[in-house]
Parts: sequence; C-alpha cells; structure tokens
Amino acid sequence: MYRRRGTYAQSLPYPPGPRAFPIIGNILDMPQSRFAITWTRYGEKYGPLTWLTIPGQNILVINSYEAAKELLEKRALTFADRPRFTMINELIGLSDYFAFTGYNSKWRKQRAYLKVPLSAPVVKRDYSALLEMKAREYLERCFARPESFLPELNRTVAETSIKLTYGRLEDKRGRDYVQLSSRVVEIFVKTQQGYVVDLLPALQYLPGWLPGMGFKRDAAKWKNEINDLEYIVSESAKENMLADDPEARLSFMSKGLEGIHQKYGEGMDVQQRTADEIALARSGLLFFIGK
Repeated sequence: MYRRRGTYAQSLPYPPGPRAFPIIGNILDMPQSRFAITWTRYGEKYGPLTWLTIPGQNILVINSYEAAKELLEKRALTFADRPRFTMINELIGLSDYFAFTGYNSKWRKQRAYLKVPLSAPVVKRDYSALLEMKAREYLERCFARPESFLPELNRTVAETSIKLTYGRLEDKRGRDYVQLSSRVVEIFVKTQQGYVVDLLPALQYLPGWLPGMGFKRDAAKWKNEINDLEYIVSESAKENMLADDPEARLSFMSKGLEGIHQKYGEGMDVQQRTADEIALARSGLLFFIGK
C-alpha cells in the first residue's frame, strides 16, 4: 500500500500551495479568523486549487467556479460531501443532524421526512393559506413601519417556518419559539465563522483550563442550549398531535408523528420507533430554524 501511494503521488502531484514543513505541515499558513480572506489570497497566488496539509488532515481550497463545478458536480460521487467541522460536529454534537451529517443512512432518513412535506403539491394543499396570510401580514407591517422592513421580514420568515413545523408560535408555558429559533441561528452563525479547533482537531482533547481553550466552554454552553430546545419543541409537538387545533395537527411534526404511530402501533418495535422519532425531531429542528 505504501508503495502504491508513493507511485500515485509521483504520477499525480498535489495542486500547488504553501511549502509544508516536517511534522507541522502548513500550520503556520492557516488563518486564525476570517478564513475566506486567506483562501482568496491563496487563490490569487496559487490558482484555482490550493493544497495544504496539517497534522490529521489535508485541505483542498477551491477558488474558482469552474473547478468547483468539475469536482463537486461532475465528479460528485468521488469528491462531494459535507465538510466535518470539529466545533459543531464533535464538540456541540450535531454530527447526526440533517444539515451537518454526511451522505449516510441518517441523512437519507431525515431527508425522507422532509421530502414530501416540502414538495410543491403538499405545500400548495396544506400550507398555501398560511403562506398567503403571512405575506399579507408582512405587507401590513411594512406599510405601518416601512423603516423596519428587514427586521419584519426576518420575523415573518421565522414565524412562517415555525408555524409550518409545529403549528404554534409558543408552547403552553408561553416560551416564544421565534426567540428560541433566533438564538439557535445565532449559535450556528458563530460556529461557522471559523474556530482554530476546526483546523487542528487534536485541540479538542486538551484541558479546558489551558489558555486559548475558550472554544470548549462555548461549545459546552451551546450544546446544552440546543439540546434543551430539541427537548422543548419535541415534547410540544407530541402535545400538539393530541390537540384539537387544526393548524397544529397539519404541522410537519404532528403529521410526521402520526405517521410513525400508524406505522408501528402501540408497543411494537420500540427501538426502531424511537429512532424514527429522533430522526423526525432532528429534521424538524432544522426545518424549524429555516436551515
């Protein structure tokens, strides 16, 4: 195997990039923040493809539409997959969620739950009245406060996504789903701005009291917030399924839970039924926050 890899490397050299040093590779060339600016500069210097290596992983930076189309569309089966970020996948624990997992069985199961409810015929049949109502509400808000058109747009999109997912904008305790959704979106944005642990995954194993380990405290806090949200909205969805409110019963989660209960019945294959409910809840959470 070693010999074959050596022959392959000689016949097909890696793309150009900064010189890698023994042991540490290109650690000194990696950005600490604002990754996109550094990647763009490398594109200007090395061309559409830039190769870097650091302990534990290799990195290919794509800096042109043509190269991205060739590798990620025409050769998608070979090259296309979601990147795995240590911060959000490992430390926060979202590796099994639809938007962050790879193309595996968990992704396919969660996609299956989203495919039909997001199809055009179902949206037209079940949700067109809600979409029209929210559009009118938005126009009325803009007419009353034209200077607030962007915050009102964000609020309207959030309300629409939440109503589609759960049928209600708050739970029985009065917790505002829009505020909860906005908080999770804020966490996602922060985690995807770039953390050094995403470039050096081994840092996740260092003690949290060391200097520079603030990302571990952030991850622990955000993991608890997301877990709490998932529990809150999942339990609320189960309550909505039993409610007389037609909007709640038509929601994505209520209809999905009804389908699972009809599929397995009471007390049959509890393990598989629980796995399906978890998959539904996780696909619903990403639907809930508009991802």
